[in-house]
Amino acid sequence: MKRRLGLGGLLLIILLGCQKDDFTTIPQVKIESISPSIAVSGSVIQVDGSYSDLEGDIDSALIIYKWYRNTTAVRFDTFRFDFNQLGMPTGVQKGELTLQFEYNTNNYPDLTKLPGVGQRDTTAAFGLVLIDKAKNRSNYAESPTIRLKKP
Repeated sequence: MKRRLGLGGLLLIILLGCQKDDFTTIPQVKIESISPSIAVSGSVIQVDGSYSDLEGDIDSALIIYKWYRNTTAVRFDTFRFDFNQLGMPTGVQKGELTLQFEYNTNNYPDLTKLPGVGQRDTTAAFGLVLIDKAKNRSNYAESPTIRLKKP
């Protein structure tokens, strides 16, 4: 009986010790969703996610926009933003984020413009990396792909 209790206690300690902390010195980011699933000219594309950082000192974000041909990425564009440019509060250890882009029009002056695709429809995804003041980079998180219709 003592042996079972000892092994059970040891297993519990190992499991609790292996749990990943929400807050680490290196920022963590996760993309939860992207919409719409099909974007036409004038669509507002919204990417929702969450992030955490132990010090709450996230300084900037790299947003990577990828176009795909079948399953191969054929073009990458990277946008760098100060975190406050994205409307995100400073000094926060954990939060939700929403990024919005305008596809192929200039109807919304406050949104980042994404150019239209060329001769045919394609798919695209958005990636995100957060950088803190100590220049620590988060994991790379990528959205599911969406369909971009040619203008």
